[in-house]
Amino acid sequence: MTSVETMHDDLSQLGHPSRLFVEVTSRCNLRCAFCVKQSGTAKSMDGDMLAGTFNALVPEFKHLHALVLNGIGEPLLHPLLEEFIQTGKRVMPAQSWVGFQTNEHLLDTARCSSLLAAGLDRIYLSVDSTSPELFKAVRGGGSLGHVERALAALAQAKKDHPGNTLEVGAEFVVMRDNVAELPAIIAWLAKRGVGRLVVSHVLPFSATAANQTVFGVNTTAAKSFYKDWSDRARQEGLDIAQYFTVLWKYHKTSQDLALVRFVQLMVSQALENDIPLHVANLSDGDDVGSVEAVFRQAEAVACAVGLKLVLPSVRPLSGRACLGVKQGGAFVAWDGKVSPCHFLWRNFSCYFYGREKQVAHKVFGDLSQNSLFEIWNGQKYKGFRSDVMRKRYPHCPGCNVYPCEDINSIDFENDCYGETVPCGDCLWSMGLLQCMGQEDEQGEFSDPCKVTQCVDPHKYAGLHTAVAARPA
Repeated sequence: MTSVETMHDDLSQLGHPSRLFVEVTSRCNLRCAFCVKQSGTAKSMDGDMLAGTFNALVPEFKHLHALVLNGIGEPLLHPLLEEFIQTGKRVMPAQSWVGFQTNEHLLDTARCSSLLAAGLDRIYLSVDSTSPELFKAVRGGGSLGHVERALAALAQAKKDHPGNTLEVGAEFVVMRDNVAELPAIIAWLAKRGVGRLVVSHVLPFSATAANQTVFGVNTTAAKSFYKDWSDRARQEGLDIAQYFTVLWKYHKTSQDLALVRFVQLMVSQALENDIPLHVANLSDGDDVGSVEAVFRQAEAVACAVGLKLVLPSVRPLSGRACLGVKQGGAFVAWDGKVSPCHFLWRNFSCYFYGREKQVAHKVFGDLSQNSLFEIWNGQKYKGFRSDVMRKRYPHCPGCNVYPCEDINSIDFENDCYGETVPCGDCLWSMGLLQCMGQEDEQGEFSDPCKVTQCVDPHKYAGLHTAVAARPA
């Protein structure tokens, strides 16, 4: 049974990867403010993947469902990109696809025609605003005019190659400055031939960008659980919001002691039910209602214009294994080093939930020393995927001692449970970040026309100025 036939099952324990994310180059022609390349600890030597390194992957292509040809660089800068696409299409199964995400500034009609002739199946353009000023601020050195020209070039190339099935999509990184633009940008993209939009939250790589996140800290299950217990506390004449004031009092009244016992019981019940419960965060609250409202408007517009919309969660998810690992994904850097996922692909520092986090890359092999088959089936890599699928890591933001030294350590070895999987603090695992190549499964459950009512997209044409979504 091939990976294409089993794409909805756990593919992590098959004898081959089902999706390959191949960084053909780490060079880029833009300086996007929220790119990992701008993270101080992530800076390393840039380079292009050698033909020999790419060819070392070819024996595994016959098992692939997807081949995504990008990493932290701009794929169009690689001189052999079309050759790599042709190789993938020649060897991969008929139902599989080859694609990449681009900042689109190097696309013209001739290049689009060349990519179509090579057999490209999907191309996603980075579009984070329809405001020229904001676009330039987000995409350092970029221009919204280049986006319009690239989309026009793709449309013309598709006309020049009748019978092609190229999917033109887009990726939108949602943040405080642009979240209200989302419904309007959907109509803007659909008018220009974009058929699918993948939305992801921003992962700030600098302290100045840390306040741009618009996702919450508490899971839906934790919010519901906390509300039930808060209602129960009020019925008993207790106020959970006073817990931390009472906890540190040297002389506690009988009412104070009752509150402490109540919260302790609440926390123990949450642990028994595997519900992440950070009492301080829940007491403070994280109102993401305005962001949810924008997302619902976006779904309605997507329905009206016939665009497939893949939205992230607005609250962290817990209790599920990583989708990237489940789909049988593997990541190959331009120099041939093999890693398991987006989160562990690079060394970097980032900022979320009010503090800085250091992330160390996790490498399971090097194509200059072993084949991809040998690396994938190595004991350590197989064991890692197995542990991830068994959810052998906690949901760190829901812990009452978060952040701790274990999860903050750059030389992570074990978490507080003694487990060796550094995924408890991963925003991809929490459903907040998503990228091209991981959207297939979510996309099947993200049909915007399942919303209750389709609306006129022009109704939201000025939404980016009319809506002021308040971030968490």
